[in-house]
Amino acid sequence: MPVDGGGDASADTGGDVSLDAPIDTGVVCEDGLVPLGRGEHASILDAERGRILVHGGNVAFPEMCRPRTELVSEMWAYDLACGTWTQLGADGGPGIRSRHSAALDDAGGRAFFFGGRRTSGGGYENFADVWTLDLATLAWNPVSITGEGPESRSHAAVAYDAARERLIVYGGNTSTSGLTITGTEDTWALDLTAGTWTRLAEGSSPPPRYAHGWVQDETTLYVFGGSPDFDGPFLNDLWAFDLATDTWAQLAGGGPDSPPSRFGAALFHADGTLIMAAGHDSTDLGNINDLWSFDLGAMAWTEIVHGDELTGMAAGLCDFPADFTDPDVDAPERRHYFGTVQSMETAYVIFGKTDCGNANDVWSIDLSAPAWNLEGSATTSGEACNRSGRADCTTLCF
Repeated sequence: MPVDGGGDASADTGGDVSLDAPIDTGVVCEDGLVPLGRGEHASILDAERGRILVHGGNVAFPEMCRPRTELVSEMWAYDLACGTWTQLGADGGPGIRSRHSAALDDAGGRAFFFGGRRTSGGGYENFADVWTLDLATLAWNPVSITGEGPESRSHAAVAYDAARERLIVYGGNTSTSGLTITGTEDTWALDLTAGTWTRLAEGSSPPPRYAHGWVQDETTLYVFGGSPDFDGPFLNDLWAFDLATDTWAQLAGGGPDSPPSRFGAALFHADGTLIMAAGHDSTDLGNINDLWSFDLGAMAWTEIVHGDELTGMAAGLCDFPADFTDPDVDAPERRHYFGTVQSMETAYVIFGKTDCGNANDVWSIDLSAPAWNLEGSATTSGEACNRSGRADCTTLCF
């Protein structure tokens, strides 16, 4: 059972690690395990059982800022009351997978998982399959599909349209190379009763992109940012897809009044607002840990938390000085490619890829008064040296 016993950003060392269960009156908490830090995973909130479920992802640490790949099929459950992790069985289902997307059918007690990729030869194999996960039994079942549908892809936006019993898919990366990105602009609907795909809004979808932030409410799928290509440009526009009319509308076109352009961000919905968090921007800072709100009435962005400040300059490839940033210690380590889930009141950011590796912590955002809050234990990996309060840091990570 893979766990992370590391205390710094140098390596994930493995070995069973017990956590001190927090005191929670009326809740019986057992010792948990610490998963390996990871990114590119899929996450779902199982509110009825008070847990977050995480599937798959990439647990490899980068070498000299170069990404590495070690994809897994693991399933983990995070107990929201106890702040502890349990590894679950991973039989059946999508198997080894990363950059796949998940949507929740809360009333039906199930989750949908779409697409993603796994390593194949010197590149990747993409998928366009759909799986359901029964949240009570954790049983996987493939959705039977006939006819043509979207091209296999990773990092797509996915929404469950309960009123019309269908799954909506927008965008994603269709490239099978680790050196190129092919962002897409198509929008598809899977009729879950008939098992057939239909292309929607042809010619009027947002521009091509992958790794965009997305969130849905009962009537709308919202999409923010992303990038069309490996070399950018990074985007900071905001779009809305009306589930009743199958039409897209641009809510904000980007520019200086919008958050910095980025990919791999989070997007959440609250009462009359959207909350956007973190990701990877196009500046020297790279990973970010800010918070922004978008007023759906005034159609305007407001910065809530600025996050870390860039104070130094890189001396070369992966050569960051110890004072590269002035960290906002009330915010999480800067990151992208993390998991996201939300209830009506609270949003969660789970794990993610950082400047110094992969994190294995969970952070929450109170959607009524947005601010970062650490849930459970702090990360044991992927954290910048100066964030820990050490005074002997010689580089950003050590």
